Amino acid sequence: MVKQSDIRGFTLIELMITLAIASIVLAIAVPSMQSMTSNSLAEKATGLLELDIKFARSHAISRGETVRITPIGGDLANGWTITAVTSADLIRQRGALGDKVTFITTGFSAGYAGFTATGQIEELGTISIKTNGCTGNKNKTISLMISGQIAIMENACP
Repeated sequence: MVKQSDIRGFTLIELMITLAIASIVLAIAVPSMQSMTSNSLAEKATGLLELDIKFARSHAISRGETVRITPIGGDLANGWTITAVTSADLIRQRGALGDKVTFITTGFSAGYAGFTATGQIEELGTISIKTNGCTGNKNKTISLMISGQIAIMENACP
C-alpha cells in the first residue's frame, strides 16, 4: 500500500508560480538579446568591410593593377564585388548582410572605392555603417586616406 507521504510531485500552484517566474525572466532577457544580436551584426559588417578593403589594397599591390570595390546594385547594403580592372578578374564577392545594416558613402563620385597598383586610394571617401537596434558605440565610420590606409571611428548608436 502506498502512503500519502511517499507521493512526490508538484502541485498546480507550484507549477504556475514556476511558469510565471520563467516568463518574467524571459521577458527581461529577450530585448537584451536583440540588442546583443544587433551589436554583433554591427561588428561583423565593420569587420568584413575592413577585411575586404585591406584585401583589395593588398591585391592591387601584388597584381600591379587597379583593384576596385564596387557596390552591388549601387548600394553596399546589397553586397559588393572586388574586381581587378585591367584583367577584369572577379576576385571576391560579398552578399547582403541583412536589412538591419545601412551603409552611407561620401566621396567616391564614380560609385566605387579603388586602389592603384601602388596601394593608394583612387578617390578619398568615407563609409558609415549603421545598424538598427544596436547599443553603445557600435556604429562605425571608415575613412579611406590617400595613402590607402584606413581609419575607423566609433559612432554612437541611436
